[in-house]
Amino acid sequence: MFKKGIFYFLTLTLITLFYVSLDLVISNTVLKSQLCYDYKTYDKGYFYFLKKNCQTRERFKRSFPTTNLFTDNLGLRTGKKTVKNTNNKNILIFGDSMTFGVGLEYENTYAGLIDKEMKSYNVYNFGVGSYAPSVHLYKLKKALSNNITPHKILLFLDLSDVIDEASRWVDDTDGIPKRPEGKPHWARDGDKRKKFLEKNFKLSQELAALVRYNLRNLRSQAKNIVNENQKNLKIKMSIQGQYTYTKLNDLDKRFWKNDDFLKGLKKIEKKIDEISEIADKNNAEFYLIIYPWAETLYKGEKAFSWSNYGKKLCDRNRCNLINAIPKFNKYKKTNKNWVHELYFLNDEHLNKGGAKLLAEIVINKIK
Repeated sequence: MFKKGIFYFLTLTLITLFYVSLDLVISNTVLKSQLCYDYKTYDKGYFYFLKKNCQTRERFKRSFPTTNLFTDNLGLRTGKKTVKNTNNKNILIFGDSMTFGVGLEYENTYAGLIDKEMKSYNVYNFGVGSYAPSVHLYKLKKALSNNITPHKILLFLDLSDVIDEASRWVDDTDGIPKRPEGKPHWARDGDKRKKFLEKNFKLSQELAALVRYNLRNLRSQAKNIVNENQKNLKIKMSIQGQYTYTKLNDLDKRFWKNDDFLKGLKKIEKKIDEISEIADKNNAEFYLIIYPWAETLYKGEKAFSWSNYGKKLCDRNRCNLINAIPKFNKYKKTNKNWVHELYFLNDEHLNKGGAKLLAEIVINKIK
């Protein structure tokens, strides 16, 4: 009995050592990834961007799947084998993490689906997480300076743009979006042990993330394949998007300082004005696209109508408004499991189904 115990112990130890060694090797070879975000300019006070001709695998956050990230020679997210045709016209897409397509392979993002469908156009996706109209305007000017002539401009205005314009980006004299003073969140001193584990045990992390992601979704769907009035629906109520259903005076004061809400709206209007002027000068069709988060569909727009705000922007700027909210609401009414079919679990970002629905709405309008 004692000998059997020793045998099992040694066997288990050898298997564990083999797995740990395999994980270390794979983590530093096959799964070794580079950082495709360039934060050097952000550390100096300006905005961040994607590195050129970069390839990596990334996970937006622990509850999201790991996806491939490819960038082109302009530092824009693209498909693995995307090639621009010099004879084609150009579609320039602007947005934040939703437009970038976190948690999705490029081909399944709405930018990727538009790219696939609009075959006679070159599609440039300038979307990066936490970008807002201030950055969109700068990137549009930069594209023009690089001789990329826009024929269609698609700007996906996100609910988070209000707080981002109010507190994340400030105007600078040289026209480059600047961040407020303060240390970037990624510059904080991290846990060295945690960093070591993340760097050297990626295989274990990938397997754990895959299992966790699928189990969370299966468990949640099993609970929620019922009518949408049940309280256990996994819908994230956010700080950024709460103003559509929360009165101005009741917004979370830890994040919404003083007149941040009105300040954010005014800055958006100013930047959209300038983008519209550029579109006019270049004879480009300018489309402003608004869409809902899950909480918008669940709670409604009782405190502030994002739909009316989008209309107001296009009425004053002669842009073409594409309001996807009615179609999303229609989907919600006819599909009991709409939350899981359109959004990542307990998150505002569109999943594969949501991206497909939004892409179809946009394509039908611009084609």
